Amino acid sequence: MRKLCKDLTLPKLILLMVGLFFITSCGPTEYQKIPLENLDPKLKKTASLMVKDILTSFNHKDGARFLLDKNYTTPMVHGRIMHNLEMYNESYKMISMTIGKVSKYSLFQVVDKNLIKTMRYKLVTDSDDFEFIELKLDVNIEYGLADYYLYVTSKDGILKRENVLPRAVK
Repeated sequence: MRKLCKDLTLPKLILLMVGLFFITSCGPTEYQKIPLENLDPKLKKTASLMVKDILTSFNHKDGARFLLDKNYTTPMVHGRIMHNLEMYNESYKMISMTIGKVSKYSLFQVVDKNLIKTMRYKLVTDSDDFEFIELKLDVNIEYGLADYYLYVTSKDGILKRENVLPRAVK
């Protein structure tokens, strides 16, 4: 080991560090997608329950607080809703007025981020103003709902996959 340290001059050390940086940073940056037919049925059922509850919360008198009584929210989601309750209330008012009534939802993609599975759902509503509406859930397979987003893309092109829910401070 001492011989190795003696042989490492500053230029060699810098070259070694740069090489390690490129080796570690040039790996795959995209997470693996899980084919829907290979999805764990328990995860699919749990996420579907979460989607139903989130959609219910959009029009519920308690708004986002409706989700706090569920046993699947992580402390991070719980704390964020409590801390930003006014922002969630304002967002929820706009959501129900803007996208209208959701008539159907369908899972179209699952991304495996190791402990987190990102579940993407297409929403069909009675509004004619939107080209695409997506509800995205981050589900921690051990602890439950880790985050959720509602993305909208308007037909007029003004909104392009914009999240209309309060942003998480991470």
